[in-house]
Amino acid sequence: MLLNKTNTAALFMLISFSACSSNEVGQSKDVAQDKIYQQYSIRYAEGDEKVSVRAQFRFAGGNGTTLVLSAPSQLSFDDEVVKVDSSGAEGAYYEVRKPVANFYGKHHFIFTDINNKKFDNDFSFDTFRLVNIPASVSKKQGLDLAFESGALQPGDVINVSSAKTDSSFTVIYESSATKAINIPSKQLMRQKNSELKLETTLYRKLNLQQNTAEGGEMEIRYSLKPITVKLAE
Repeated sequence: MLLNKTNTAALFMLISFSACSSNEVGQSKDVAQDKIYQQYSIRYAEGDEKVSVRAQFRFAGGNGTTLVLSAPSQLSFDDEVVKVDSSGAEGAYYEVRKPVANFYGKHHFIFTDINNKKFDNDFSFDTFRLVNIPASVSKKQGLDLAFESGALQPGDVINVSSAKTDSSFTVIYESSATKAINIPSKQLMRQKNSELKLETTLYRKLNLQQNTAEGGEMEIRYSLKPITVKLAE
């Protein structure tokens, strides 16, 4: 299904690690293990050399107190143990940065609780890019942005937003048989400038394969370099 919208409400619903989430820090040994909520985030911006892989563990839901995993509890990513870090704004978190050149393909997290129960969750990091970008387009005809990616999954969303314009808009593409994002002519006709700058991001929400009773979430966010297209009357 293909949806074109001129607001970002759906986009805000996709962003994990909400601003209202707690930044308090506790120890996982002090909470019931089935109340630990797993949060995983994989983020990449085209042109960067590395991908950010981050995890947070929270008590009693996605906005709860962040947790430091108490030994023998731990997190590993691709069989490498990840150390805890923290900041005043975000609380406790676990993060590694991996070279993007070798990152495409399958990966997995293993969270081990203090009872040595393991929760194994995997994901695939796929290519995503725009192709055959036109140098110019007629405002009256609209714009189709073709892209290449791995197989799209239910719930995948591609967000295209205008930048540095007084007639801003957002187009949201959801999984469809056609790999092209349509920007309607009505949006182009509103533009006063002779060119249009566009920013594109793929959001992927994944269900965890192995959860505690409290649940969890995983998000992949893949942002592309902005593009500029000239507009003809």
